[in-house]
Amino acid sequence: MAGRGVSPGAALLRSSRMFSMPSPIPTPPSDYSSATKHYSPTATISYPTHLTVTTTSSSRINGDWGFKRPFPLKTTTNTTYPLIRVKQVDSTEHVTDFQSASDHTITLQKYQELNMPISVPGPKDSAAKPDLKSVFEESGDVTALDAEQKAELANKRWKFTGPWLAGMTDGDFDRFIEKEVRGRRSEFRAFLRKNLAAEMTADQAQKAREARESEPPTVSASDVTDEDFMVYLRDLRQDRMTLYALVGRFLDLAPIDLDTTLKFLGTLAPNQPRDIDRASPYGAYGPPITHPSAGLSYLRTRNFQENHPLYGPQRHHPPVKARILKPTHFPTGTFRASIGLAGFVVNPLVTNGVFNATRAWNQSKLTSALHNIELEERGGSKLYVQPTQATVDSSGRICIQIDEANPESEVVQKEMVGEASVFDQMLKKSETPEVPINQRHPGFSARMGTRPRGLRRDGNAQNYGL
Repeated sequence: MAGRGVSPGAALLRSSRMFSMPSPIPTPPSDYSSATKHYSPTATISYPTHLTVTTTSSSRINGDWGFKRPFPLKTTTNTTYPLIRVKQVDSTEHVTDFQSASDHTITLQKYQELNMPISVPGPKDSAAKPDLKSVFEESGDVTALDAEQKAELANKRWKFTGPWLAGMTDGDFDRFIEKEVRGRRSEFRAFLRKNLAAEMTADQAQKAREARESEPPTVSASDVTDEDFMVYLRDLRQDRMTLYALVGRFLDLAPIDLDTTLKFLGTLAPNQPRDIDRASPYGAYGPPITHPSAGLSYLRTRNFQENHPLYGPQRHHPPVKARILKPTHFPTGTFRASIGLAGFVVNPLVTNGVFNATRAWNQSKLTSALHNIELEERGGSKLYVQPTQATVDSSGRICIQIDEANPESEVVQKEMVGEASVFDQMLKKSETPEVPINQRHPGFSARMGTRPRGLRRDGNAQNYGL
């Protein structure tokens, strides 16, 4: 039987973005080293892949979520927040496949409460202080570039047409060579001939300036002879750094680590100067699969001052309460504690002496909490930490770095959430100060304007100071 016809207006509404859901993005790449490990099938993935749908409380009671059929109340009303993700609108059983989306949505809300901007990743295994450079700076957050600008900003930009070769498997690399590279041999030779013509033009212009002569005409790719081109190819085979740079520029590949580039310094030809630019922030672990901010935060800096309603401007940002997920344990080889912060698992850096396991476990309250877990406390052991930096790695995971919280800021934050009452105690002391009544007995005192209870003294001239 033929399908029911659709009017042009209905077809237009179905195809419009206003009345349609975007297609899900690919799932996060799996870890190949986790084949022998056990992971929970219900664990939260690194980033969401489907759109989150919500509704009002009145519509939720009726099962109305904006789709053509109502959703069952038994599964949509047993969660705290009305948030779902629809995997398939019409399945083979003519039902809508959906599940709760509170995990990623609430995590996004928690992160935005931190007021933490996303920074550019720092150097690999660096013990220096991280450079908190925003991912929205004009020098690196540029996507509309021509060929010359792509070559100039190769170590600053994050978007590349080609893949990151260091993160590809052998099978992916072979398929990339067969599909994308092997058929472009003639095009690459034309690219090299054009690059040789530009170098010859620059050399002739330099010699003319040194001889104080007029500038010679520009050398085009057609002016390059086959003999000169073959000599140029032989030189490139010996100069690995130049060859890799030209291949990466032709295929628009993501840059590699600077340490790998420096290993080929011995292959440079004599009398051939070379400018080595600053290492790319994405050379060690690869460029991100999406924008470096990942849509989590659009702040460019954290250089603003918190203003307390009682104590005024604060020097430090308010610390955040974190949970000890896995304390340090020397017998099992766990030398760094796993800390949960705003829905993310934070692993402190080894170079941070505050969270270093070599310190005494009872040296401070923080180190004692990192080595022990309080089972009797509701929710487990908790402590206040100060988030300092957040980055997005090449697989889409959020990496947050933390530091020890300032003691004064911790007390102020505890008072804000009702865990301490320092201001009220100081206010009571200032309203009713204690003053001595009898100077002969300084230890005996009472409140000003009141008479001590249980004490009766007859008045005389000496008591009144006459």
